Amino acid sequence: MKLPWEKKYICCGIVAFCVVAAGIALYMLIHKWDAVGGVISLIFKSLRPITYGLLFAYILNPLMRTIEKHLVSPAFEKMLKNNRARAKSLSRASSIFLTWGITITALLILAELVLPELYSSIESLVISLPGYANHLIDLIGELLNKNPDVQEFLMSSVKGFTTDITDIADKLKNIIPNINTLITGVSSSVMDIFRMLLNILIGVIVSVYVLKDKEKLAAQSKRLLYSFFSVKKANSVIAVTRLTNDKFGNFITGKIFDSIIIGVLCFIILTIFRIPYTALVSVVVGVTNVIPFFGPFIGAIPSALLILLAEPIKCLTFVIIIIALQQFDGNILGPKILGSSTGVSSFWVMFSILVGSGLFGFWGMLCGVPVFAVVYAIVSESCRCSLEERGLDYSTEEFKSIDHLSDKTEKPIYYKDNN
Repeated sequence: MKLPWEKKYICCGIVAFCVVAAGIALYMLIHKWDAVGGVISLIFKSLRPITYGLLFAYILNPLMRTIEKHLVSPAFEKMLKNNRARAKSLSRASSIFLTWGITITALLILAELVLPELYSSIESLVISLPGYANHLIDLIGELLNKNPDVQEFLMSSVKGFTTDITDIADKLKNIIPNINTLITGVSSSVMDIFRMLLNILIGVIVSVYVLKDKEKLAAQSKRLLYSFFSVKKANSVIAVTRLTNDKFGNFITGKIFDSIIIGVLCFIILTIFRIPYTALVSVVVGVTNVIPFFGPFIGAIPSALLILLAEPIKCLTFVIIIIALQQFDGNILGPKILGSSTGVSSFWVMFSILVGSGLFGFWGMLCGVPVFAVVYAIVSESCRCSLEERGLDYSTEEFKSIDHLSDKTEKPIYYKDNN
């Protein structure tokens, strides 16, 4: 079928424009990366409140859904039997209000319980630091008196260190006249904190709108998908999105709840055993427990060193308590809360954390497991479909007993020990 000449030239013009635009974009990416990177960074900074809002909405959605389904919606449906649209609107608004009310109240209660103890622990640590330093100096002095060779080595090292200190002092003389620059940097940091708080506040407002219209936003996304892609491809995107939501939702919300319980248990047990810096250590253990597998160790190592400085004997007690908590969390509490949400073995959990942390730091450690779980599920499903089409749909358990498949019949040849 031939196009009318008007449409033909319009299509040619559109194609030519796209080619030129793509060429300019490629040139900018190669030769003007600094400028392009600056624009991209500015766009991401502008969208930061939206990102916060989407994150808040995603985390709070399970709580809001529970409140709406089991508490608010039945009450309004009874009150407004003849106006279901009004009942639904009021149910959603009340659910959002209650969800944020519960969240803010819980955060305030947590701050009221933790902050005074945390302040007391930090204050005690600051006061005790000189004593710890003197004790450490005495130990080093005793060690040097018993080991003259070590003393001579350290004295030579100190001479070099003294020279380095002198060089640093000379450099500081040049820095002091530029104190205005330092003050400007401090002011900039204060402004950054203010901007972050403002972004969080705007994020809270955005989350309210997202929670209010989540069904409409999901419907618009599906409509957009089916308008640009074939039904098969659109269905695949929707399936992957739902899989990702299940993995991330179950993992993140469950892990946060699990970490809160571990932090509270740690605080109670450390209080019973009168371990120093109870609040500070419990907060560190609870926060780092969000990171799978390595989290308890990341939080326990600096905490153990801190307790070792204060009361060396109780450091051993603390290590035993942390090991017991980690076993309880890994074998009882974690599986109960998270269930089999990830669906990957311990080896792949460790693998995903190491790769994630190597590529993206802290956020890689935090999100590496659910991201890998999604990839793992997609690859597993692709393998299953491919094997099923070829009539070779044997499970992983079956392949443990299979030596290889026959070249001629494509039937499994089992290990001799299993025949």
